Amino acid sequence: MKTPAWYVFKDFLDLTADAQRQSLLRFLSDDLLEDFYQTPPLPLHPSLAMASYQECLHLIHYTWMIPFLENLSDHDKYLFISPLNEDQKQSLLRHFDLSKPTHVLTPSGQAFVCEKLYQYLTQDYKVILPKECLPEDPLNKLLDLSREKLLHLVDLLSLHDLCLEIKSMISSLHLTKIENLLSVHQKAYLYELNQKIEPIAFKPMGLNHWNGDELLLKKLLHQRGLNRLSKALASSHLSLLWHLSHKLDIGRASIVKALFKQLKNKKAHTILVTQVCTLIDTL
Repeated sequence: MKTPAWYVFKDFLDLTADAQRQSLLRFLSDDLLEDFYQTPPLPLHPSLAMASYQECLHLIHYTWMIPFLENLSDHDKYLFISPLNEDQKQSLLRHFDLSKPTHVLTPSGQAFVCEKLYQYLTQDYKVILPKECLPEDPLNKLLDLSREKLLHLVDLLSLHDLCLEIKSMISSLHLTKIENLLSVHQKAYLYELNQKIEPIAFKPMGLNHWNGDELLLKKLLHQRGLNRLSKALASSHLSLLWHLSHKLDIGRASIVKALFKQLKNKKAHTILVTQVCTLIDTL
C-alpha cells in the first residue's frame, strides 16, 4: 500500500507544468516511475480544506478514547472530553462516572488537546490517509453512513448467510423464532433474497442445532454480517478500513480486523462489493 507521503508527492508533481514534471520524473527509478503512472490522483489535494483534528475526532466512536483517558486524573479527563461532541461526552462521562464538566477550554486549548488525542489514536498507523483524500472506491460511501445505519447494513448483510441456512432447516419452531427476531426491513430483504440463488456461501452456521437462545443468534448473525463487510473491504485502501473501524466500537472493529482477509476468487469479491453498495443505496 502506498504511504500518504507518496500520494502527496504524486499530487504535487501532478500540479506542476508538463515540462517541469518530466524533468523531475527522470530522477525516479523505473519501478518508481511505473508506480507513479499507476497511482490514481487523490480526490482532494492534501493542501486544501482538510478537516481539523476536532472534526476528525467527532467521527470516532468513544470506546477508542477510553484507553488514553483511563490513566489520566479526573481533571485531565475533563480537559480531553470537553471538545468532543455531545454523544461522545455523555458516553465517556458515564463510563468514568464523572459529572458534567463546568469549565470550557479556549480555542487554542481545544486545538491542543484534540491534536494530542488524535495523534494517540493514529500513532500505530503511519500510512493512514485523511478521509477526504481516500482513493476512489465504491465502498467509500460507507463513511457517509451514521453508525446506526452502518450497524443496520451489517445486520442486512447477515441475511445472505441466513437465507442459505433456513433452506435446510427442519425445525418450524426455530423458523418462527428467527422470523420474530427480524425487523420489517429485514423480513422484506430476506424474502427478496429467498427469490434468488445466493452466489457466495461461507461455512454453515449450523442453525439446525441452535438451542433457541435469541441473544446468541443475534450475535452470530451480526458476526456473519461483519464477515461479509470485512471481506468486501479486503481490496480497499487500508485507510478506508481504519476510518470505518473507528466509526464502530472497539469490539466490533476487532472482529472486522480478525475477519479481514482477501478472497482468492475475484468474482466473489466483486459480488460482495456489489451487495454492500446495493444495500447502502437502500438505507
